[in-house]
Amino acid sequence: MSGSRGGVVVRECRVAETRRYGDYARITLIAPELAGRSQPGQFTMVGVPTPGFHLRRPLSLHRVQADRVSLLLEVRGGGTAAIAAAEVGDTLSLSGPIGTAFPALGVQRALLVGGGIGAAPLQFLADALSARGVAVAAAFGFRDHRHARLAHAFDLEPLWLATEDGSEGSSGTVIDLLAHVPAEPGTTVFTCGPPAMLAALQEWTEQRGLTAFASVEAHMACGAGVCHGCVLPTAQGYARACAEGPVFPLSELIFP
Repeated sequence: MSGSRGGVVVRECRVAETRRYGDYARITLIAPELAGRSQPGQFTMVGVPTPGFHLRRPLSLHRVQADRVSLLLEVRGGGTAAIAAAEVGDTLSLSGPIGTAFPALGVQRALLVGGGIGAAPLQFLADALSARGVAVAAAFGFRDHRHARLAHAFDLEPLWLATEDGSEGSSGTVIDLLAHVPAEPGTTVFTCGPPAMLAALQEWTEQRGLTAFASVEAHMACGAGVCHGCVLPTAQGYARACAEGPVFPLSELIFP
């Protein structure tokens, strides 16, 4: 089944490649219309290819190359397990692109900060910035060596890593790691990860006078701004992650 609603296309897309990184999976699909409309930071709602799952799953666009889009996901339950089990030649239903994009105009230097699976959309952004001649560096944090396998899904240089147990890269959180990462004045920070990481990064960027933008992670049911299930507080009032977001100025986010 195919269709469209506004700028969002709904298509059955064929799986061209799959790869596993422990509990994570990268799925590359042939999706020319979605690829042609997408910008870094946007996401797609993916249908679960198993009976009994009625809600789509929101997944960031990890990479867009020519007519192909790659999705990066962590297996957390039956729905994501069914999506991750897709094989080459299978089809998945994708609707997108959805949401706001990372603003790239005027960016001269970029620091990408990711936490766990939240790092997923940062490769697409890095590709777009690098194509415009922007210097890009990245710092990612993971729980342990097993979760740090996800870093192999990225093509970033330099990429600094931290794990909370010290089993890979530096010991500590990605915020601890940033103490050793150069961030010159004028660097724009782009991030995605858990709320605790974003709250700490908000303070870190404010102390250094750096502009920062965050893609927020939120549970979503419709992905169309109708159900209001992904509402979060911001300095401008309550906002829907799927409609007004998922990308917001980091300074506008309000954390408990």
